Amino acid sequence: MLCNIPERMKYLYTILFALIGLGAYAQEELTPLPSDPRLYHTFPARPLSAGLHKSGLIVQHGSFLIETDTLSIPFIDDFSYNTLKPFHFEQYIYDTIYRTYGPCDSVMGVSVDTVRLSTVQSYTYSYDLTLHQVDSTPTQPIVFHYYPQLGTDCFNYLADSITLYPLWYHYTFDSAGNAFRPVLDSIARDTVITYSAMLLRAKMPAYTKWLDNYATHNYNFPYLPPSIGVATLDGLNEKGRPYDITSQSIYRSADTLTSKPLDLGGLGDADSVYLSFYYEARGFGDWPNLYDSLKLQFYNGYTSTWDQVWGIPGYQVVPSFPDTFRQVMIRIPTTILPTQLYMYKGFQFRFLNNASSTGMNDHWHIDYVRLDKNRSVTDTSINDIAFQYQFPSILKNYSELPAWQYDSTERADSIRLYVTNLNPDQAVNNPPATAYSIVATELYPTAQSTYATTSSFNATLENTIELFPSTDYQIAAGPDSTVVTSLATINVPNALRLNDTIRGTQTLNNVLAYDDGTAEMAYGLRNLYLKKFGYEFNLHQPDVIVGYQVMFTNTEQDVHDLVFLFNLWDSISLNNPQADDTPRYTSNNQIPLYVDSVSGYATYRIDPLPVGTHFYFGWSQTDTRNLQIGYDRNSTKGFKHMYVYSNGVWLRTGVQTQGSPMIRLLMRRSSQIATGIEQPQQTTIRAYPNPATGLVHFEVPDEHGSYQLQLYSATGQLCMDQTLGSSHTTDIQGLATGVYMLRLTDLHTGITYQNKIVKADQ
Repeated sequence: MLCNIPERMKYLYTILFALIGLGAYAQEELTPLPSDPRLYHTFPARPLSAGLHKSGLIVQHGSFLIETDTLSIPFIDDFSYNTLKPFHFEQYIYDTIYRTYGPCDSVMGVSVDTVRLSTVQSYTYSYDLTLHQVDSTPTQPIVFHYYPQLGTDCFNYLADSITLYPLWYHYTFDSAGNAFRPVLDSIARDTVITYSAMLLRAKMPAYTKWLDNYATHNYNFPYLPPSIGVATLDGLNEKGRPYDITSQSIYRSADTLTSKPLDLGGLGDADSVYLSFYYEARGFGDWPNLYDSLKLQFYNGYTSTWDQVWGIPGYQVVPSFPDTFRQVMIRIPTTILPTQLYMYKGFQFRFLNNASSTGMNDHWHIDYVRLDKNRSVTDTSINDIAFQYQFPSILKNYSELPAWQYDSTERADSIRLYVTNLNPDQAVNNPPATAYSIVATELYPTAQSTYATTSSFNATLENTIELFPSTDYQIAAGPDSTVVTSLATINVPNALRLNDTIRGTQTLNNVLAYDDGTAEMAYGLRNLYLKKFGYEFNLHQPDVIVGYQVMFTNTEQDVHDLVFLFNLWDSISLNNPQADDTPRYTSNNQIPLYVDSVSGYATYRIDPLPVGTHFYFGWSQTDTRNLQIGYDRNSTKGFKHMYVYSNGVWLRTGVQTQGSPMIRLLMRRSSQIATGIEQPQQTTIRAYPNPATGLVHFEVPDEHGSYQLQLYSATGQLCMDQTLGSSHTTDIQGLATGVYMLRLTDLHTGITYQNKIVKADQ
């Protein structure tokens, strides 16, 4: 069914965003993430030949001269998919220019050094102990290249080169040949030169809309965005690390989001060119404070500088309610010499923020950026009906569940898909009939239809499509693994089609998890000498744990040597200081393991550990420092299962912001555990996550062995052939969505293992 969002729901959202509360004894703590391990990962770059433009338009980016195409208007990006690619410009280098000088360096804004050199041959000196005399050796010449032109293509015009030499020195030598008392020669022929040591020419990929990648594309931080996906500016760099964690100044310039050059040549006042965008503070992240800010700048073609045209400060007093997206309209002024020049081929704009440099702080979310002509300040309506969030999990109690633990009671009673109409006049006065379709398919182990429906609704400002997986979805779960994909589509003419479709993949494999894989905050225990965290799990049948995964987040305090223990308790007793809570499983001493990858989980393998249908897994520590793990605010399924031991008793969690700590268990059915001395030779191999969008990890029999990996498509085509590294992982991001046959061969024993790998949608 479909319904409009009632006022009481908005009130519930307000409560959800209430200020973070601390536990009864103030030992629990939720903080902004100090880092984002998902970003600290090198994605494979596209080949140099893949859609690169050579247009002669060059923009300077650090030591790179990026040769790029010029985008035409209208420019529209609602971040429904990731246009903020991880640009590894070194993958696209086609030329290197050494030691440039002249006006071109200045107009392009490249970094330069100033040095005094000789215009005639200079020498170095040494003392020959055999001949008892001073020897001289000519110094190597240094060639500098002069670029005299101005403009964005000035490095295409080399005028001349000059050769200079290092200045020479006279030395006094002792009897052992040691030089001392250097004296600079009196040189009449010397010069001072200002130059750039090295510039790298690279071609910009043509499929991109933005020049840099400091902002973060995501679906999990915004609160009720105009359309699915945003670009977020915070206090982390492009690698997910703080810009300057040691900075004495808390606030500094942080992220930038810079457009590729646009062609506004020949336009003027009569064309009425406007740039519009939506922005939101915080969302599911951290509030920008008073000294934080979000700014918009235009590149001035006359002064070669960035002009600030709009800005907003952070909050002096943090509100107790969520912020909402607001739209900004900025007119692009026509040529006003001699101070402004924006209407030209090569115009750029950029967003930038001031933030705390010590972590994922001070969030600003940008959405639905539009630049076009023939607009006005009242042109705030967009003829677009869009999804706002990804397709949610169809499970009730967990986000991921082992296939053998699944039954029909695990399907959610209801889930909601959020839809917005970005044309307020239309939404209020004449809500259009909007058709939609939902198609769910079981991909594995048997390809079959799971659910399909079509219907329509009248699109008001805010809408929900409600589904009932518990009764609608028909899933024939496999014994070891099941994959169900869901596709929702709005079937109506729109400004953009990309935000009319959302997909979801539900996996039933060997993972038991409450979280959805993305962290918005960090959760930890601070101060008290003895602290324990217990995560409650309930199963339909006894099972076996063979490992666990934890997303550790870096903290402002160095805790790399914090020693703690993983524990499993069969039961705990609340508010009972006399209760015996001796764990049934205790790990060896551990320290935080920070994994820089797309998933960011540290994985621990253990001997098979049988468990019942109810138990608690977590950690204990005596170190008073804060051991922090990821906290997923979008999935709240784990919130009611959080327990903390402090001051000698177990208590329910005291945090008020709902979410799920990011601890996952890896399971294996009892029947899969070897019980005898002689067992049949293993012919299958486990891979996780499965389905996957990027990295896949393999449970190999010999951690120190070498393995050859091959992936075949459903038609038998060999799609991947490589030797696994010591981490026993591979990246399938570049493969098309579908099911692949895995062959993994032990290069020492010759044994081949098999499985099926599902490549899910991005």
